[in-house]
Amino acid sequence: MRTSSRAILVTVIICLILPQSMLAVETPRFEAKVSPEMELLAGVLTQTSWMENRGPRGEGNEYFRALRDFFAPYNSHEAMMLAQEFTDSGFVYDAPVAFICHLGSLPELELRYEYSDYIVQRAKGRDRLERFRWALKDLADESNFLEFYKSWQPRFTEWLAASSMDGDKIVTWLEAFFGQQASEFHLLLAPAMFPGGGYGAIITDENEELISFQIIREKGESKAAPEFPTDKELEYLSLHEWGHSFVNPALEAHEDVVGRLQRFYNPVAKAMNRQAYSNVHTFMNEQVLRAITTLAAEELYSAAAYEHYLEFERSMSFYLTDEIIAILRDYQANRDQYPTFDDFVPVLLAKIGELKPASWLSTNYWLVLAILGPTLVATIRILALRRVRRINA
Repeated sequence: MRTSSRAILVTVIICLILPQSMLAVETPRFEAKVSPEMELLAGVLTQTSWMENRGPRGEGNEYFRALRDFFAPYNSHEAMMLAQEFTDSGFVYDAPVAFICHLGSLPELELRYEYSDYIVQRAKGRDRLERFRWALKDLADESNFLEFYKSWQPRFTEWLAASSMDGDKIVTWLEAFFGQQASEFHLLLAPAMFPGGGYGAIITDENEELISFQIIREKGESKAAPEFPTDKELEYLSLHEWGHSFVNPALEAHEDVVGRLQRFYNPVAKAMNRQAYSNVHTFMNEQVLRAITTLAAEELYSAAAYEHYLEFERSMSFYLTDEIIAILRDYQANRDQYPTFDDFVPVLLAKIGELKPASWLSTNYWLVLAILGPTLVATIRILALRRVRRINA
């Protein structure tokens, strides 16, 4: 037998004996990119009133200006008209980007994943979504948008390299905490969406596999290159946005129980509405998730990071964060009894129900301080001045 034949035979035998896990090439647990489909949507939205509330501060970064100018000649296209209708009807914030996450690649822009009930409800009908999809495809073809996108590809590569983080660490922590895996994690930089922060999108494929998206918006203050969070800032944002893919379905499975927690939402309803959390269900999704990410900060970073994020969540009127963290520590200490977060949710909701809702005063202390602070300072000054006068008299 010749040497080459013997080497081939040995290789075949090794492949048959060794487990596939030892032969597989390790790949990153997440994909980061600037998506042409998301940029098509962003360009369309530059021609609508979306910019009034979700535009940049000032003139915007160089890419945003180029994208807006590229689509300006098409501002009467059906895609622009439909985007304005969607905006007017409340299909805003995470809804348009989640819609895009259901679609395949340009130029076909096929429906890759069936629309979720959430997106259909937000859009007020599946037919409206399909009409918008076909209009976007037509606009991309007519404008030759992919050529514009490709012309910016070198810059996209630069921005992705600058927005680095240890994504594998975040994915590993999330899957360990929730006891559940996602088949895919995606991070999409959105250099023409504002202001800084993220949107999350949850997809379930035909095999009932979870696909988790996060869309990271540009900070909105740059006139030159787009600016995105980096390092630990981006990691913490990823904990939140990818975390929605686990928390939201877990709580939605107990929708009736969450609905009975309305008394916890009422004291902070105004503060929540300002953050686009308009009902007890979105509030509880956020409140539970923010407790989880605060707990993650302690485990992944430090006690100081934990205190920092805990105070931040309190300032945003998520007043149950401390109590829910205490409940979650019981979950972590009893994973043999609760292998997954889904298993623990009934206990979590029951224990939340035993808590005491906060008063309006305690959940709006920043507002109270802003109103009473100047008066309090003035009163102290007057009393001090009177005391000085009595002493000098």
